[in-house]
Amino acid sequence: MIAKMADKSALLLLLILFFIGCGKNTQQDTDTGSSDADSDSDSDSDSDSDSDSDSDSDSDSDTDSDSDSDSDADTDTDSDTDTDSDTDTDTDTDTDTDTDSDSDADGDTDCPGVCVGQGECRTMNGTYLAEYTCPADSPICCDTGTTDADSDTDTDTDTDTDTDTDTDTDTDTDTDTDTDTDTDSDSDTGSNEPQMHIYLALGQSNMQGAAFLPDTPVFHERVEVLQGQNCPQDGNPTPYGEWREMFPPMIKCKEGTRDYSSTGGDSGPIGLGPADSFAVTMAEAAPENVTIGIVGAAYGGTDIEWHLPNCSGTCLPDWGSNVDGAPVTNGTTLIYNWIVDLAKKAQQRGVIKGIIFHHGENNSGDPNWLNNVNTLVTSLRNDLGLDPAEVPFIAGELPYTGCCKSHNTLVQQIPDRVENGHWVSAGPMPDGTVLGDRGDSLHWSTFSVIEMGKRYAAKMLEVGNY
Repeated sequence: MIAKMADKSALLLLLILFFIGCGKNTQQDTDTGSSDADSDSDSDSDSDSDSDSDSDSDSDSDTDSDSDSDSDADTDTDSDTDTDSDTDTDTDTDTDTDTDSDSDADGDTDCPGVCVGQGECRTMNGTYLAEYTCPADSPICCDTGTTDADSDTDTDTDTDTDTDTDTDTDTDTDTDTDTDTDTDSDSDTGSNEPQMHIYLALGQSNMQGAAFLPDTPVFHERVEVLQGQNCPQDGNPTPYGEWREMFPPMIKCKEGTRDYSSTGGDSGPIGLGPADSFAVTMAEAAPENVTIGIVGAAYGGTDIEWHLPNCSGTCLPDWGSNVDGAPVTNGTTLIYNWIVDLAKKAQQRGVIKGIIFHHGENNSGDPNWLNNVNTLVTSLRNDLGLDPAEVPFIAGELPYTGCCKSHNTLVQQIPDRVENGHWVSAGPMPDGTVLGDRGDSLHWSTFSVIEMGKRYAAKMLEVGNY
């Protein structure tokens, strides 16, 4: 029994030793594989996903299974989102102010202004030119051998906004936004389009036109008149509210002839007012594309109160009559409504640039005259949509040889009472020549009314908006 158990024990021991031996051999075989799993993941996130998974399985029998899957997932979306936002905002503001002062001393006759006032020469903007002379037979002052200073200010503002948003998503979104804004602002004197500069001529008989007509007509081809009354009896076919060429009278219809030869004056047809020479002088001074438009609404023998918008009762002289064609209210032509009606018709064609005014004989010395004049001017500017700063109001003195010269002290106060208000003198010429009346101690003589028109123009050129 004991011998059998010993045999079994020996057999069991042999089995254990056998299994131990087998385990060692298995470990040695497995060790020869040297798993070189060189997982070179090199995640080069240049978005360049260079995964370089170099699976070098070096099985020592040099199988070199170099599976080099080189997962270089170079998703060359080259999302080189190199958001090279290179917002190259190249704002090349090339302000090329080319002041081309072209001084051309060519010896030609140069006529840069008009003769006004006391024989002075003025440019369109009112600047005095002492070196120029005023010939006796022309309203234009000239000189010879002058230099033609052609100052051409060429402001070339070249705003080159080169917004180069180079979003290089190797879809190469090269958004080259080239906004080449070339603002070439060349300030050369303005447009050559035809224009009309309109002037209102208001007041009483001296503005209406009571001087004798001159031997040589006062005329300019670039002056037009808005017909302010139907005058078929004068042989004038132009209806109320229509434009016509320049001829006297500029305002209302003809009023026949007068004879003052017995008192040293003249005789003959009347109808010349300061608006005639004013218009010619303004046309001579204006560029050739500008036409001067005269809107006359002056009525002789009228009080200033009759010109106001609230006039009621007596609003015309006893001897007067309605203006044919003008609006009528309660059977009467109201002067204010007449002015506004004509002015609005004129605004359909051009721009109102100023107002000239002669009044005072009917209100000579009346201190309320100034307040009433201001009411008239303010009302007109409001109702016509005029900016006071851009539309000067100019009043003229009364003849110093006439009945009402004392009223001139009130005329001289216009700048203090009327916004952008001015006045012109009726004083003598530089050589002492007096501006006088036609022989009735009331209305201008021909020479004097022509000179007064030039003085109105000189002041308008000085203070106007051009």
